[in-house]
Amino acid sequence: MQARSASNVKVIDVSHHNGIIDWKKVKADGVMGVFIKASEGTTFVDDKFKTNANEATAAGIKVGFYHYVHPESNNAKSEAAHFASVVSGVKTDFPHVLDVEGDAEQVSVSKLTQWCVDWLQEVEQLTNHPTMLYTGAYFARDNLTQPLGQWPLWIAHYGVTTPLANDTWSEWSVFQFSENERVSGIGGDVDMNAMEQAFWNKYANPNVPQPLSPEDDVKVVVNDQLSAFGRIIDGSTFAPLRQLGDSLGIPVSWDSSTSTPYFDGKPVTNFKLIDSRTYIGVRLAGEMLGATTIKWDSVNRKVYIYY
Repeated sequence: MQARSASNVKVIDVSHHNGIIDWKKVKADGVMGVFIKASEGTTFVDDKFKTNANEATAAGIKVGFYHYVHPESNNAKSEAAHFASVVSGVKTDFPHVLDVEGDAEQVSVSKLTQWCVDWLQEVEQLTNHPTMLYTGAYFARDNLTQPLGQWPLWIAHYGVTTPLANDTWSEWSVFQFSENERVSGIGGDVDMNAMEQAFWNKYANPNVPQPLSPEDDVKVVVNDQLSAFGRIIDGSTFAPLRQLGDSLGIPVSWDSSTSTPYFDGKPVTNFKLIDSRTYIGVRLAGEMLGATTIKWDSVNRKVYIYY
C-alpha cells in the first residue's frame, strides 16, 4: 500500500447522519469530490441521497454513490437490484461503491468474496457503470481475497499515513484516513479521504489528456487548453499525433502504402515512431495549424501554441 501524498485529491463521504449540508461552502473549503450513501440492504434508502447528489453536483463537486451491504442476511443480486433502482437516473462521476464491513464478517471468507464479486458484477450489468469496493484495512486483510483485487479499492485506516497491507490489493484508489475532520458547510465530524490523482483524472476529468508513458513529461498547450503530453528528442519536442488530434478534434490517419501519417488531411514530414505510436514534431504541428505563436516554457516544461 502506498502512503498519502501531496498530489492526492480532497474527498469526503456523507450520509443522512451529516444532516443538512451547504454544498457551496463545502466546495469553497477545497473539497473536490464526495461519496454519498444511497442505500443499504434490500429496502433502505438514505433520505438525503438525492438532495446531496443534486446539490453537490450543482456546486461543482464530483460525486459517487455507495451501498452498505448485508451479506449475512441477503443475497447479492437482490441488494444489487435495490441499489441500481435507487441510483437510476441520478448523475454520477465515480464508480459505484460496495461498502462491506461490520456483520459481513459472519460470512466465511470464500462465500463473502464471491458475494462481493456477484454484487459488483450485477451492479455493473444493471447500471452500465463501473464499480469499486470500500472496506476497513483489517477487514480487507482478514475477510476478502481474490479475485476482488481487480476492482479499485477504497480503504479505511485512521491515524496513519500508510494503510495496513493485505494480500488482495497492492494499492488503494481512495484512502479514508480520518473520521473526525471538520469541513465548512457541514456540522460535526466528517470522514476525510485522499484520492489518487490518476483515479481522479480517470473519472472526474476523463477528457483531459494523460501521459502515455513516463517519458512524456512535456505539456503541449494549444490555445490555453492542455492538448497532449510530449517528450524531448534530440532537442526538439514531439507529441503523440493521435492524442493531439483527438484533443483538438482534428482527423488523423496513416497511409500504410507510403508509411506516412496525416494530420488534418496533410502529410506529416517530421515524425517519430515510438512504441507503435506516431509522434509529431510539435513545431511542425503548430505550423500545420497556422499558429501565430509557438513558445517553449523551460521552467514548467510546456510548449504553448496559439493559432
